Amino acid sequence: MFLLIFLLASYNSIASSSSILVDFTSHAIQPTPQAYIIEYSPPVGYPPSGSAVEGTTFHSLINGTISATEYTVSVSAILMDGTRQNVGELAVFSSPDAPTLDSIETTEHEATISYFPPQGQNITYHIEYYPEEHKEYSNAIDTKASLVRLRGLDSGTTFRLRIRSVYQGVFSQELIDSTFVTQGTANYDYSSSAELYSVRTLPPNFNLGLQTTTEMTSYEYSKEVEEDSTITTPLVAVITTTTSMEPVTAPPATTVTEEATSTQFITETMPTTTTSSETSAETTVRTTTRRVTTTTTKPKAAPVEVNSGDLGEDHPTETSNSLVNLSEMLQEYGQPSEVFLSDENEMLRLDWEAPENANCEAFFVNYTILTLSRPRSFSLATSDEHANIKMFPEHTLDIRVFCMLAGALSKTWWAHRIAHLSKPKQLENVRVSEVNTDEFYVASIKLMWDWPVYHDFERYKIVISYGIGRAESKEMEVTNKEEFVLLDKLDPSNLYSISVKNASTELSLTSKSTQLDQVTAPIISSTVYPGQISSNSININFGDSDPEQGRFDYYLLTFSGNNKNISKKVEMEHEKSFTFTKLIPGKTYQFSVYTVYKGVRSRPVSADITTYPLKVNQLFPVVGKDYVVLYWDIENFADSDCRFRLSYNADNIPTVSVELKGASRHRFSALKAEVYYTFTITVIMGLGQAAAESESEMITVAIPKGRLQPSIHRQGSRELVVGFDNDLSVFSLLNGSPDNFAVIVSDDTSLNDDNYELKSWFEVKDEDVWGSYRASPSTWNPFDSERVRRASFTVGTDDCVKRNLDEPYCNGILRAGTDYRVKIRMYTDTKVAMETDWGKIEGEKNSDDDEGEEEEEEDDRRFPCHMYLNGCRRKAADNQFSLIPFILSIIVSFFLL
Repeated sequence: MFLLIFLLASYNSIASSSSILVDFTSHAIQPTPQAYIIEYSPPVGYPPSGSAVEGTTFHSLINGTISATEYTVSVSAILMDGTRQNVGELAVFSSPDAPTLDSIETTEHEATISYFPPQGQNITYHIEYYPEEHKEYSNAIDTKASLVRLRGLDSGTTFRLRIRSVYQGVFSQELIDSTFVTQGTANYDYSSSAELYSVRTLPPNFNLGLQTTTEMTSYEYSKEVEEDSTITTPLVAVITTTTSMEPVTAPPATTVTEEATSTQFITETMPTTTTSSETSAETTVRTTTRRVTTTTTKPKAAPVEVNSGDLGEDHPTETSNSLVNLSEMLQEYGQPSEVFLSDENEMLRLDWEAPENANCEAFFVNYTILTLSRPRSFSLATSDEHANIKMFPEHTLDIRVFCMLAGALSKTWWAHRIAHLSKPKQLENVRVSEVNTDEFYVASIKLMWDWPVYHDFERYKIVISYGIGRAESKEMEVTNKEEFVLLDKLDPSNLYSISVKNASTELSLTSKSTQLDQVTAPIISSTVYPGQISSNSININFGDSDPEQGRFDYYLLTFSGNNKNISKKVEMEHEKSFTFTKLIPGKTYQFSVYTVYKGVRSRPVSADITTYPLKVNQLFPVVGKDYVVLYWDIENFADSDCRFRLSYNADNIPTVSVELKGASRHRFSALKAEVYYTFTITVIMGLGQAAAESESEMITVAIPKGRLQPSIHRQGSRELVVGFDNDLSVFSLLNGSPDNFAVIVSDDTSLNDDNYELKSWFEVKDEDVWGSYRASPSTWNPFDSERVRRASFTVGTDDCVKRNLDEPYCNGILRAGTDYRVKIRMYTDTKVAMETDWGKIEGEKNSDDDEGEEEEEEDDRRFPCHMYLNGCRRKAADNQFSLIPFILSIIVSFFLL
């Protein structure tokens, strides 16, 4: 019981609040299957590994997984016919556990936060903090530390703190959500932080050259999170003097603006001096380098409204005018020119180039911060073709530059730019796809990553830094979309540090760097060569590589074949000769040798070696007038690439050779009669230098000098009578004694399917085109006696109701009205076959009169019935009855004797 409780507690400690979301929408198949089977490893989670979801579901949430762990998920589909099909394999990271809060210690302007990290490695923490109920002042940081100090906080303020764990970009499901209060007295009212501005226009008779430009002070702008009535506005250093006909009075006031950025701002509005004739108002700004402002807040007086003169270059004025739609601008002003961006002393420099014919005396720059919850617009004027404005990190600006002529906007030219000042997106799945060291001992590393859905190569580039360790780093830029990047001319067997980041081509904005450490492949100078080879074994050897040319730890010998791979670690001082047995004849095996350094393999040194194939099982010749057709059979267990080399030779005749692939027969023609020819066949398996040859198979035959064509005529509409002579010039005894004769029938000789082993009537009777088949029995030999010189055979006389196990061939009936051709083949006891030419008869019987006339003609030259193998031919019924008296007279004469 104690052990069970311990195991349950251990499981809960590693798989309590973690989960993975398996989304295989991109792997869905059509048509919709019955179900999808989801299997994952390690098999910890619920639903358990091997569970099924409906075929219309493309995602599954697996709870209770091991936190901060990489899961390998395999998805397969159960199709409608019940078969199973692999769909895809995914790598998914489970969410980490949340950290555990330890303590929060505060001072007047600082807070020290301590928390315990959860289980797992490579865990980072996302910390977010802001004044309670004022999320628009939120700050977020990412760190790996478990002890964090926040500085520059307002005194006496309640802050909301949220901390999540992050593993491989996956946030924890739970989080630390707490509050803390800084010490001291609250001195800032966040609810009254909005600044009001009046609309300022350029005065009449505006001349930029007569105005005085004041120095601009840097200011910051924090990214707003959600909609709120409180708006933080940028503050600038402005000293202006205004003359007015009406006296302007304003009570003294002190305004404090806090921003959770890197700069503190304290703005003081000095008391105004009022006279009957003029009013002087002076506004100053002091800037310090503290991160957060803490000052005393007093009731804010009504803003002083002044008529603005020339603010000079780079001094923006906020305007409440709504942004004019871009399409309307294009219709009124035409196509804009480009605005170029650059960094200059932590400011954003805008550059443009107006054409000479625009005649611009000055330029009016308007830019709008689009990414604020309430977009804000600012304007400035300059006489130069450039201007510096505040850098707004993590914001998007709509920048428009107009030409000014005689103090008014001109429509002769304008420029436009949407400027994204957020950090570029970090590249995902940066990986090393291949390491290699070539035969010249030059190493390289191939890098790959997943490109963002949209990547502007004019605005952004990929920067890759690499070097041995952290020193002597080299840098390369990728400005075009490529499938991979090759880092070449590296040193073998060295550890390289690689950094990949996405960077702006104009500004100093870069994404978070992805760091990789990769060992380059070692060198190899060994050679691989075979020893003794047989049909089922191979001896393999390889030489040494020189450790002085490049360091490595050991050798690795791999063997590929028989549907499996075998790897063998070989120490540097061990014997380097191995024999592999129980191999398949005629199969090509690959042997590769690597050197290995710190788990990284060198390029392979390989050898493809083929075991000797088996020779052909059977080689049968069919001999005719001036030709020989060879038939053979081969056992190719490994389904290897198989070729055959055939050749023949004879006395005073040069050797003729031919190489075939994918064949089981070949015809040699134009042979000389009464000459012995020796035919040879060799089996070749394997390609190129890995080709191996079998032993040769040979056979010698004599070419006959005669030619014979059997006589064929019809007997009824479904029978043929075939006659032929025992012509020894065709059926030469030089190739062996007769064993049996085959009557070969075909309705289409162009099929060329009369192989050595012939088909039976049962195999062809249901086909549209029968082709060649054997009608005579397998043991039929009409010339078993030397006295028999001529034989005949009637084709189509058997009913062939069922097959006979002892006799594969049957003399089945023919099709009426079909053109048939017949030839005779004699098989000898030496497995040599000799055959006649094809005989042919066409047409069918049309009437009984024609049949009677044909029989009468044949009766004139008939022999006695006992001389025919199948007896006398059948006649009409009346003819049969006319023979009865003749037969009775013969019987009576026999008894009288």
